[in-house]
Amino acid sequence: MITTVKFRLHPTPSQEIKFHEVFTIYNRVRRAGYKLFFTLKNMALTKTEQRKLVQPRLMELCQNNPYVNSILIDCETKLAQQQTWYIKREKYLKHQITAIVKKIEWIKQKDKRDRQLRGLYSRLSSVQNKLLALRLKPVVFGTKRLFRERILGNISRDEFRIRRDSSFCCVGKRQGINLNLRILPDATLRVRTFSKEKGKKWLMIPFTANYKQEKWFNEILSLELYQVEVVRRFIKGSIRYFAHISYEIPEAEMRYGFERGAIGLDMNYNFTSLCNADEKGNFKSYHEIKFRNLYSYHKNKSADYISYKMDKVVNYCINKKKGLVIEALSFDQEFSYGKKRNRKLSNFKTSALTLLERKCLKRGVAVRKVHPAYTSLIGKYKYSRSRNLSTHVLASYVIARKGLGFKEDIPALYKWLLAQVGDAIKPRLNPSSPYYRWAKLHDFFKHCGITSFKTSEVMRKALQMKYVLDSVTSVQPDNLRAGLSSKGKVDDWRKFWNFIEITNIL
Repeated sequence: MITTVKFRLHPTPSQEIKFHEVFTIYNRVRRAGYKLFFTLKNMALTKTEQRKLVQPRLMELCQNNPYVNSILIDCETKLAQQQTWYIKREKYLKHQITAIVKKIEWIKQKDKRDRQLRGLYSRLSSVQNKLLALRLKPVVFGTKRLFRERILGNISRDEFRIRRDSSFCCVGKRQGINLNLRILPDATLRVRTFSKEKGKKWLMIPFTANYKQEKWFNEILSLELYQVEVVRRFIKGSIRYFAHISYEIPEAEMRYGFERGAIGLDMNYNFTSLCNADEKGNFKSYHEIKFRNLYSYHKNKSADYISYKMDKVVNYCINKKKGLVIEALSFDQEFSYGKKRNRKLSNFKTSALTLLERKCLKRGVAVRKVHPAYTSLIGKYKYSRSRNLSTHVLASYVIARKGLGFKEDIPALYKWLLAQVGDAIKPRLNPSSPYYRWAKLHDFFKHCGITSFKTSEVMRKALQMKYVLDSVTSVQPDNLRAGLSSKGKVDDWRKFWNFIEITNIL
């Protein structure tokens, strides 16, 4: 597992001038390298062939400096990220077109003069134009937001350049071994410059390590493989310099496993549900951790707040002395919730889950991942009557049971109910899928308009069942007419309540 330690650098005024030169030249060459790779992206060249064309040009720009190797890696990574974005965006737009076309065909079958069709055709045309105009765009170094601030004149040219050219690093001749950015025992960072003059090739910049960082500093001195990234920031009107040192650490021994049970976690963008289950899969307790509006926070503050909340999750697992079970979520989003909520989800998914796994590994908490399919629905349909808890808590309970190896069989009552329905409802899943019956049951209740499964509403739903089955099958089973007259009214209440108690519907 890789960890990163941050030390603050304290260059002298003369060193600071040379330091700025390193930042400027490094980032200038990096922008030039990305432009060269961008022009070669459509050519049928391998990665090695592209590098052979770009590397000599960059070596000329920075006088055969060893920083070229890290610049090439950075440019290739950035272009690969852009290409990944293009693939995901294309897939998303095609999915939107398919969904709109299906909806148009469905409305046409009902009424060809429906007013919704005009809006749907307009939406379809807009999405198709977006797909046709989809291109890989050049990267705005320093972020679009900062560039926009510069255009509006809110920041000066010098401040824009300092913020844009905010970091540099070097991987050395071999991947991982850093020869040009080196930590020395006297608490100084040796930095390679772009100068070829004797006595000006190196900068010795002191840094501080407080009492908490001394342990990490001693670890770094004993290592050969680590990577240093030098960063500068505008903080309270002044420029500050930091060294981010990343190195590999051994994973902690797993002290909290699944011998005593598991903690299931259901993750949402504004809260997290935790459920404690014993080794036999029995429900013991639950806990919910709420989040504030992460969208309103700045990047660093949001990361700190998420880290604080993830510590609470890990502490709960340590307190119960059990491992954590999470969902193996996919971040490929094929639909949109809206601009604001999409940003909330993206901010949360890409930071919280990864951070949680790292914290668990650091503190010896075992982590298991399970398939996320139908966890909320199984919890709602199977356990809402007996537990009377929220759907998210019940979903975390199902996740914990999955992590312990238990299978969620459909109850006998629901088997009987599906037998009455027969083939009238056909879910989209393959019949061989383990979730086929759950999907069929969900479609059945959805068709009938039944969504809530709280204990207080069980009686009302039982009274609805005679209309439910009749609307699906058009034939009402005899046992649902217990205590009812030919007109559908209750003549014998004792028989009717006995029927509800025996079948225990929902």
